[in-house]
Amino acid sequence: MSNKPQAKDHIKYLEERIEYLEELNRFTLDTLEMAASLGDFQTSINKLQEPSLILDETRSRVQRLIPFQTLAFFLVNEVDHEFFLANCQPESNKEFLKNEVDFLIDNGTFAWTLRERRPVMVSSMNYQRQLVLHVMATSSRVRGMLVGLLEKGETNIPDTALSLLSIILLNSSNALESFELYRMIREISKNLEKKENYRTLFEAAPDGVEVLDARGNVVDCNKTHQVLLGRKKEEIVGNHTTDFFSDSMRSFFEQKFQTLKETGYVEGEIELLCSEGSAIPVWRKEKAIYNEKNKFVGSVIYNRDISSLKRAEEEKSRLEARLQRARKMEAIGTLAGGVAHDLNNVLGGIVGYPELLMLQLPENSPLRKPLLTMQQSGQKAAAIVQDLLTLARRGVVTEEVVTVNQIITEYLKSPEYEKLKLYHPDVHADTNLEPNLLPVLGSPVHLSKTIMNLVSNAVEAMNNGGTVFITTENRSIKNPIKGFETIEEGDYAMVTVSDTGVGIPSGDIEKIFEPFYTKKVMGRSGTGLGMAVVWGTVKDHKGFIDVQSSEGKGTTFTLYFPITRQKLIKSQSLVSIEDYRGNGAAIIVVDDVKEQREIASGMLRELGYTVTCFSSGLHAVHYMRNNSADLLVLDMIMDPGIDGLDTYKRILQLHPGQKAIMVSGFSETERVREAQRLGARSYIKKPYTLNELGTAVRAVLHE
Repeated sequence: MSNKPQAKDHIKYLEERIEYLEELNRFTLDTLEMAASLGDFQTSINKLQEPSLILDETRSRVQRLIPFQTLAFFLVNEVDHEFFLANCQPESNKEFLKNEVDFLIDNGTFAWTLRERRPVMVSSMNYQRQLVLHVMATSSRVRGMLVGLLEKGETNIPDTALSLLSIILLNSSNALESFELYRMIREISKNLEKKENYRTLFEAAPDGVEVLDARGNVVDCNKTHQVLLGRKKEEIVGNHTTDFFSDSMRSFFEQKFQTLKETGYVEGEIELLCSEGSAIPVWRKEKAIYNEKNKFVGSVIYNRDISSLKRAEEEKSRLEARLQRARKMEAIGTLAGGVAHDLNNVLGGIVGYPELLMLQLPENSPLRKPLLTMQQSGQKAAAIVQDLLTLARRGVVTEEVVTVNQIITEYLKSPEYEKLKLYHPDVHADTNLEPNLLPVLGSPVHLSKTIMNLVSNAVEAMNNGGTVFITTENRSIKNPIKGFETIEEGDYAMVTVSDTGVGIPSGDIEKIFEPFYTKKVMGRSGTGLGMAVVWGTVKDHKGFIDVQSSEGKGTTFTLYFPITRQKLIKSQSLVSIEDYRGNGAAIIVVDDVKEQREIASGMLRELGYTVTCFSSGLHAVHYMRNNSADLLVLDMIMDPGIDGLDTYKRILQLHPGQKAIMVSGFSETERVREAQRLGARSYIKKPYTLNELGTAVRAVLHE
């Protein structure tokens, strides 16, 4: 493509892409902000002294997360334990929601939702609207039910939003329960001097409470604390409080305990150990107890479980990391997309002209070798451009039925692998390939490049020699598997490449698929694109990747490619130039780049065709008003003026059924596929060879 502004359709595509990313970015940032604010929400909502205020604050947070048209809360009556509508906004839809809930109670859906303890989406009575129901419950009891009416036509809610909804409602339910507890405290405040009432309040506290003596031994604890630790009271009382700390927390106890004695109050996050040995993050508040002589005699400890808050923080970090990776990949994609078309046009001359010149030279000409070297250099440059397109998720241009076993076998016989063995003679490959491996639908070139990159990295990770293990197997996954990424259920052809090398540091595993990230010497051992190409190829094939590595013990990459039930097509034997020579058929070449027109016309005339060239689609359309052609060879992207698709559409109006071939420096796009649906029989990617162009032209002309 020339150095002129890009075509309007390309600009429109970029604008739509930017708009999509901005929308995704806004949603992600809003979600991150909501996740970050949950800790403040938990604190602020517990300070509210009325259920109506708690519900108002809850509604505000929920509506920021999911824009319901109507949002209502049905709470449990403490007397008869029936549900009643406590709050509905806007009130104009109150009767509608009441009727919908009565219907859900009658058909059993409401009771089922109570047991699910998760967000559930159901249809309204007339099946025209969608409702979201989510129980409001603490660890001990059901407090109510959230019922939200979605906007018309809305059916999709992000999983992250639903997870945060669950956290919000858990905090709201705890606040409602705390309010009931505080109300009870006020009602019995006149009788607090009685010992049994102190015990009632002690046991009713929503936090785990423990009472310590002056040395830190536990002398009493409430039921909530027993549940928190998963231990009976007799297993806790009499032991030192640090006996239930995680190992990393015990060293801080003496310093904090001394501060408690001096100041009377200490708080902070620690980890407690439950009976199963798992760590529980808690926010620990410690209040000192002094006797009448102001001597420290013990303390009261409140332990609040903050597991849900920690999970929200982890989710926030995960989303931030995903957003950062997406931005990096989009940046390199924009770069690759911007230069690929121009580079492939330039490379067309480097690849195409030497081939034309060699056809005109005798076999013993001394010029053949430098021309061949020039052509090979152009092909290597084209391969680098193809790597960039793969990173941009625009690289897979062909889809055919292939077996990964064949890809692996052919690579291990390739000159590239032989060269790798020459530099690393102490490294060997050991294969264990499933004989009946099911085929996949994809690009053999990209799959081969993926295998090459993985094997090359494995070999270079073993400085002192070793073995690269390559295995394949059929794998059926019934339930999602969580690893480096979540492997969805389905049937896969699984490829594993393992080494016994130095391994990958845990802090680097998240970075290895980022563009230009490498620990090798740039320009000598790699460009930093290899693993990013692997990632892009696997994603383009709708597959998944898992990575397992330990420093000093090696690394294992496992690739999951969805299988296809289509049958393999036997490869065709190589053809000679005589097999695709023409017989004078009239061909029109349309390309805005002069060099590309000269290359295409030179190749086609060499093959025996009659060729007419045009620099724009409008010129070609004008010519076709009074003329005809056996075949059109149309460049997809031309600027200024109309592109290949619009040119083809206008010519079809003049000559219905006109045969055509689409050509582009980009990979196949939706506009190329639209041209094919209209009748264009083939697609060729620049830079192309004489064989590729001749074979495609002959196949279309002889259909």
